Amino acid sequence: MPALDDSQVQISIPVNDASLPSTIIQPTDETLQRHHSSQRHSGRNTRISMDLSSKGTLSFRNISYVIGRRQMNNGCKKWYPFFIKSKSKKQIIDDVSGIFTSGMNAIMGPTGCGKSSLLDILAYRKDHDGLSGQVFIDGYPPPSSYKYTVGYVVQDDIISGALTVRENLMFSANVRLSDDVSNNERKERVTKVIHDLGLEACADTKIGTEFLRGVSGGERKRTCIGMELVLSPKILFLDEPTTGLDASTARNVMECLRELSKSGRTIIFSIHQPRYSIFKLFDSLLLMCKGKSIYHGPALAVLPYFNTQGYSCELHDNPADFALDVLIDASRQSDNIEKLNKAYRKSQIYENIGSLLKKQVHEDRLEKLHHKEQEVASRSLFTEIAYVSQRTLKNTIRNPELFLSQVLVAIILAVLVGLVFNNMEKTIDPGVHDRLGAIFFIVVSQIFSTITALEPLIKERALFIHENISGYYRTTTYFIAKLICDVLPMRVIPSIIFSLIGYFMTGLQRSVGQFFIFLLTIFMASIFGSAICFFISATIHTFAVALIVVILIFVVMFLFSGFLISLDSIFNWLSWIQWISAVRYASNVLIINEFRNINFCQVNQTDVCPMNGSEILKKKAVDYATDWDMWKYLFALTMMTIGFLLLAYIQLLRIKKSR
Repeated sequence: MPALDDSQVQISIPVNDASLPSTIIQPTDETLQRHHSSQRHSGRNTRISMDLSSKGTLSFRNISYVIGRRQMNNGCKKWYPFFIKSKSKKQIIDDVSGIFTSGMNAIMGPTGCGKSSLLDILAYRKDHDGLSGQVFIDGYPPPSSYKYTVGYVVQDDIISGALTVRENLMFSANVRLSDDVSNNERKERVTKVIHDLGLEACADTKIGTEFLRGVSGGERKRTCIGMELVLSPKILFLDEPTTGLDASTARNVMECLRELSKSGRTIIFSIHQPRYSIFKLFDSLLLMCKGKSIYHGPALAVLPYFNTQGYSCELHDNPADFALDVLIDASRQSDNIEKLNKAYRKSQIYENIGSLLKKQVHEDRLEKLHHKEQEVASRSLFTEIAYVSQRTLKNTIRNPELFLSQVLVAIILAVLVGLVFNNMEKTIDPGVHDRLGAIFFIVVSQIFSTITALEPLIKERALFIHENISGYYRTTTYFIAKLICDVLPMRVIPSIIFSLIGYFMTGLQRSVGQFFIFLLTIFMASIFGSAICFFISATIHTFAVALIVVILIFVVMFLFSGFLISLDSIFNWLSWIQWISAVRYASNVLIINEFRNINFCQVNQTDVCPMNGSEILKKKAVDYATDWDMWKYLFALTMMTIGFLLLAYIQLLRIKKSR
C-alpha cells in the first residue's frame, strides 16, 4: 500500500455526548480541524446527512485493531501485587485495506478472524482504544454524524416484540427522521420499506414475545433491516444476517438484500459459511483469517485466484466452503497465513485496490466536504419523549402479565396482612407488639415486591444500547419515558389496592389524613425499591448477579431498620448504615402516623388506658414532637429515591455502547 502523507486523515476518538460514544475521523489539516470543531460544538442540535447524490463508496486503509494495549506503568509496576499482571496485546485486525462499492459486499472468514470487528470499525461502533487507520466515504472523511446516517443491523434481532411490524418501522421513522419530514412522508416511506422487503402480509402482526407468538424468523430479520432502511441510507451494515435462520429463510433474506443493492445501496455484511445459492449473490468478497486480509475482489474470481496459489476446488464444491477450508487449514500454522497474506499483497488485485484507493482520496476534499455535508435540524427533546413514551405505554399495555402479577401480589399481600393482623386491638399486649410487627411487615413486603422490576429492565438493556448508539434517542429521553410511563404507573395502582385492603382490615387508625399518609409512604417505599432495581439493572447486565445484589441491599436495610435489634447496641463503625436505610425511614413515618395520638388499654379493662403511644415512640427513639419530625423521614426517603434514580441515569450514560 502507498505510504500515508501528512495531508491525509487519521482516526481519533472525540466524544460529543457521553451517552453516544463514537469514533470520529479527525483531519490533521488545520482547516479541516476547524470545520469538524464547529460540528463538535453543535452536539446533538444538528445532524449532518449524506448527500443523496453520494455513491456510497466506502474505502478504508491500513485498519489495525489491538486489544489489551494498556500496560501498567513501569515505575508503578513494583507497587502492584504479583498476581496482577498487565494485559497481553492481541492483534484483532492487522493492516487491512479495501473498497466497498454499491452492491453486495461480503466479509467472510472462520470464527475469530476479525470480520465482525472490521464491520464495527467501518460503522464507527468499535471502541477507539488500539484502533488506527483511515476510512473515507466517496473519498472524503465521514461527517461527525456518520454512524447515525448509515444503517446497522446487529446479529441478534433487537426489536420491540409487543409492537407490530408497521409500528416498529413507524417508531424508527418518527424518532430518527428530522422534524422537517412530515408525518405523511414518514408513512409513505414506511409503506415503501414494507413493500420493498415483502412484509405486506405481516405488516400489522406483532413481532412476538416469550408470551406472544408473532412473525417468523425471516420476517423478524427483514423488519430489523427495515428499521434501518427508513433512513434511506446509502450504506447498510449487517452483522451475520443469516444467523439463526434456516436455509430457505436465509436465502430469502439475502435475496431481499440483493434487490436493495440494485437501487445503488452499498450493502456490507459479515457472514460465516453461506451456501452456494447465497454465495453467488455476492458482488465483492473480503476473506480474512486471524485479522489479516487474504483476498479482496470479485466473489466469482476467488476460485481462479486460489488456483494461482496452488489450491484447487473440487468439482461441484461450494466456493464458500472451499475458501473457508483453505483458511481454516492455513490458520493452523501461522507461516501459512503469512504466505497467503504476502501472496495477496503481491497480486494484481491488491495493486488495483491500491490504485482505486489513491483515486478515492481527492486533493480538493475540503471543498467536496462542504458540498456533500448538509446540516439537518435535530429533533427536540420533547418530541423524542413523546414518541418513546408512546411506545413504552404500548409495551406496558400489551404485556399485561407483569402488571397483572403486580396487582395480584398486592392483593394477596394485603389480604394476608389483613387476615394475620385483623382488627388489632388497642391494648398494651398484644396491641402494641402487633402494630409494630404489622408496620415492619408492610414496609418490607412493599420494598421486596419491587424486585419483579429487575428482569424486564435487564431484558430491555440491549434494546436501549442498540437504539441509543444508532441515534434513535438521547439517554435523557429513555430515562424520562421509562420513569413516567413504566416505573411510576407500575407502582401507583398496586400501592392504592394494597392500602385500600390492608389498611382497613388491620384496624389501623381510621382517619382520612392518616390513611393518605399511609398510602403516600407505601407508594414512596415502592418507588424506592424500583429506583434500586433501575440502578442495579443499569449497572449489572446479568440477572442472577443483579438479583443477589438487590437482595443484599434490601437485607442490610432491613437489619438496620431498628425493628430487629436496638440501633444503640450496634458497633459505632456500623451504626452509620441506619442513615441510609429506607426501611427505617418508611417504618418511622408509619409508626409516628399510628402511635402519636393513640392510647393503649389493659387487656381485661378497656376503660383503663395507662399507656400512650408517645411512650412507644420514645422507646423506639423516634422523634415525634412536631409535624416536621414525621415529614423529615418521608423527605429522607424521597431524597434517597431521587438519589438512586440519578445514579441510574448516570449509569445509563456510562454504559459502554461500543464494542
